[in-house]
Amino acid sequence: MNPDPNSLLTTRAPGFTAGQAAEIARKNFGIDATASPLWSERDQNFRMLCHSGEQFVLKIANRKESPQVIDFQTRALEHIAQADPAIPVPHTLPSGDGKDYCWIADDRGREHMVRLITWLDGEVIEATEVSGALLHQAGGMLARLGLALEDFRHPAAGHHLIWDLKNAAELLDLLPYIDDTELRGLLEKGIMRFKLNVVPDLGRLRSQIIHADLNRGNMLVNEDGTDICGIIDFGDMVHTPLIMDLAIAAAYHLSDEGDPLGKAVHFIRGYHEVCPLEAIETRHLLDLMIARICTSITVQLWRAKLYPDNAEYLLVDNDQSQEILTHIMSFSPEETSARIMELCRG
Repeated sequence: MNPDPNSLLTTRAPGFTAGQAAEIARKNFGIDATASPLWSERDQNFRMLCHSGEQFVLKIANRKESPQVIDFQTRALEHIAQADPAIPVPHTLPSGDGKDYCWIADDRGREHMVRLITWLDGEVIEATEVSGALLHQAGGMLARLGLALEDFRHPAAGHHLIWDLKNAAELLDLLPYIDDTELRGLLEKGIMRFKLNVVPDLGRLRSQIIHADLNRGNMLVNEDGTDICGIIDFGDMVHTPLIMDLAIAAAYHLSDEGDPLGKAVHFIRGYHEVCPLEAIETRHLLDLMIARICTSITVQLWRAKLYPDNAEYLLVDNDQSQEILTHIMSFSPEETSARIMELCRG
């Protein structure tokens, strides 16, 4: 057993420069492009712009990332493209020797796996004014992704991630990193709801490989804001209960004022119409959405203490997540869950 199951998050991300990234791409993938950094939690990603206008993403993995897990992600993208070619996902491009990746060493001799993937045009949802119709479409797209992955298998699919929502009870060990006592108490309340209500039923929930991180930065919309045109970042893929995919994605569309489910209901309805939820899943959806918000807040604050020089990026949406958590926790869980269950019966 891995003595540090969270080593990916306690190991600093790679630190290659844009110039080094351009050289890596040229030598190993045969593309002449300028590199500009993209935000990433534990890896390092660069947007590669060729003189021809073509674009790619160069992905440099954390040195603690398992090669088997990277292969898992690569094979999953291939499977999706075959199972439902209309789902807009990137695909991996071969290196000069025909492999899906290459190895490069940093200035301390530590080796990292590197991949080149296609670039998808579009704006991330968080940068657009989304309509109920678009969220409905987004929910349906996520459901289709789940259906495409339903029969996909890989030996690395069971790897451990603190971001895997079935592990939310592990967040209790990270709460000492939260300085704000009021926030810490609210997080503990939310996590305990998961531990007491959901954990006993985990074995009864249908499970499979899922995307597991469809936040507002991982779904792209077209220029007009009318259609979903991309699903990106498969770095948190894992085998876990299927309902986690919806809970994670819908949590990012909860509101911090007024009706907390105001926008999320469109996403939930769109998902349910394509992949109908089971009664046990609808019963736990609220606690799972809350658990996801608790996960985001806790892990981000924990990692900001580990890497204070990167705190600005790690905490970019933490305040809003805290406001959403405070707001939804102020409502009756029984009444809010009843609304979700009624929505999925209609």
